[in-house]
Amino acid sequence: MTTEHFKIEIFDRIEAIQSAWKQLDASASALIQSGELRYINYSFYQTYEWNEFLSHTYRYSLGHPQFVVVTCEGETKIILPLLVEKLKKRARFLSGRIAGILNAACPYTDPTAHEAMTALVQFLKDHYKGWKIRLLDMPRHSLLAETLIQQGASFSERASFHVPLSDFASYDDYIASLGKNIYKNIRKAYNHLTTDNKTFQLDVYDKHHLPSNQLLTKVWTLYFRRKLAWKHKRQSFLSEVMCRLRAWRQDTKVRQTKSMKLLQESQLYTLTIDGQLAAFMHVYLHEGHALMPKLAIDASYSRYSPGILLVLETLKQMMPQGVKDFDMCRGDERYKREVGGQMEPSRLCTPPLTSITNQKPRFSEF
Repeated sequence: MTTEHFKIEIFDRIEAIQSAWKQLDASASALIQSGELRYINYSFYQTYEWNEFLSHTYRYSLGHPQFVVVTCEGETKIILPLLVEKLKKRARFLSGRIAGILNAACPYTDPTAHEAMTALVQFLKDHYKGWKIRLLDMPRHSLLAETLIQQGASFSERASFHVPLSDFASYDDYIASLGKNIYKNIRKAYNHLTTDNKTFQLDVYDKHHLPSNQLLTKVWTLYFRRKLAWKHKRQSFLSEVMCRLRAWRQDTKVRQTKSMKLLQESQLYTLTIDGQLAAFMHVYLHEGHALMPKLAIDASYSRYSPGILLVLETLKQMMPQGVKDFDMCRGDERYKREVGGQMEPSRLCTPPLTSITNQKPRFSEF
């Protein structure tokens, strides 16, 4: 079969391909259940529901969504969701900034799917010639990543961690699997809470039990404070004002907060100590998998290891509910290893002939 056998179209409105996309979702779900497809290769971030949400929230930004659809003999094989900025001549995955596993929507691995993906990559080279295409955080062995490499793109990798909860018969078995040092630290954190006469509480919020605007402001203020620490920037009066302003914007206008209020899969977990926010975590629950794109702690509670306590208390709830895997997304933070995370690097597209040593992710030019 040659590329001429494939029809490739671009759609600006996701509703026009709703039926075809939901068929891909159904096929992916069946293949995941049968063990023929790994969830990481077709996660919540590849579903119609997630991309419909994104397409509507991106409507008034500088870029706009485009959906590249590959069909063969009337059957949809691949859908690639992109955010396109025509003035700047660049494009990237639609959910690039708020998700952890990025990929084309393609549940198939048969020879026809391989040929369809090759046709897609060639189409990107031709149609977006001279543009900068950013394709980041793809699963290492996804069909799209492997095809891009075969077509001459160079790649770097960065750390991404997940906890395979299905490997453990119970939460107690999971805890017993952790290293001795981290197990001691966990016990120490709980003991500190007891000896300091502190009480902690885990709360869960979703679209049926929404967090208050006051809580959301606290959550995002905490997140932006931690972001300063991650960037080794000193906190000051001015930086605190900026954190609060950014938190207000996140609370009222930004997609991740909107997803908490609109999507069934979105959940917010908060850990409070003596009624004060000590840590939070945002999670999407889908097909028995938990995807965690954001976690932040209040460092003033570091004596109690609030991030680790939050993860452990959350998993204690999730495991009896049948959650099979806890994906902590990109990043090499120490706590991810401490809670038993296994590294499965994601692939980042980088410019050809450019050194990737100590570089931040950049756009890949076709």
